[in-house]
Formats: sequence, structure tokens, C-alpha cells
Amino acid sequence: MIREYKKGDEIAIAAIEEECFSLPWSRQGIIDALWEGARFFVFEEGGEILGYVGIRFVLDEGYIYNVAVKKEHRRRGVAQALLGKIDELAEELKLSFVSLEVRESNTAAVSLYEKMGYGKNGIRPNFYDFPRENAIIMTKRR
Repeated sequence: MIREYKKGDEIAIAAIEEECFSLPWSRQGIIDALWEGARFFVFEEGGEILGYVGIRFVLDEGYIYNVAVKKEHRRRGVAQALLGKIDELAEELKLSFVSLEVRESNTAAVSLYEKMGYGKNGIRPNFYDFPRENAIIMTKRR
């Protein structure tokens, strides 16, 4: 089940961040990101949050913060379902595009994004730390 973030979800989201990213967001950072013009969705199964996606939007532009899934639940369609929720939101809000950055080495994520209709349209040199790496900018136009 995919649902919108509710108070308290930041604990599970922060744990997923710790597992997935070299520079994870803190619980407070997650809460702070939820200002007007931002939404988080979680994929929940049996009371457990398996993954999440966050997006912020300005005018008719959408920018995905992060898409992350617990390692033991990957390759089960969780990230694809979360991105599908973003597609629904983009349609509802009439966004002209949704964009994100992904590590060049994350070929599994790049493949998923391409499958979901995102195209490569730029590089951000040395965007990531630990390890230092370029980001591919991927965008889905509507």
C-alpha cells in the first residue's frame, strides 16, 4: 500500500536513508523537507515501511528528493510503484516535468528510471560525496 507521509514516519524513513545513502538525511532533515510544495509517500506492507519517495514542486516543475527501498525488499516493484505514485501526482498537479539525480554507478536505478520514462539530460560533475561521483540528471517530461 502506498500512502502519504504521516507524523512518525520520519523514523522509518531515516532508517532507510541510513541503509541506502552515504550521506543520509536525519529525522529532523526529513521533517524540515516537508514544507509547502513538498510531499513524501511511503510503501507500507504489514505495518512496515519498505520504501519511500519524496518530491518538491515549484510552479509546474517536480524534483524528486530521493527514492529508496530497504535492501531486502528491492526488485519487488516497490520503487516502481512509488514512481507510479509520483506520476499520478504529476498528472494531478499538471507538472510539465519531474526530474531527479542518480549516481552514475547506480545502473539498476538508471535502468528503472529509463523504464519509467525518464531520459538522461545532463551530468552534475562531482555531485555526490563518499565516494565522489557524478550524478546523471534524469527527467520525465509530461
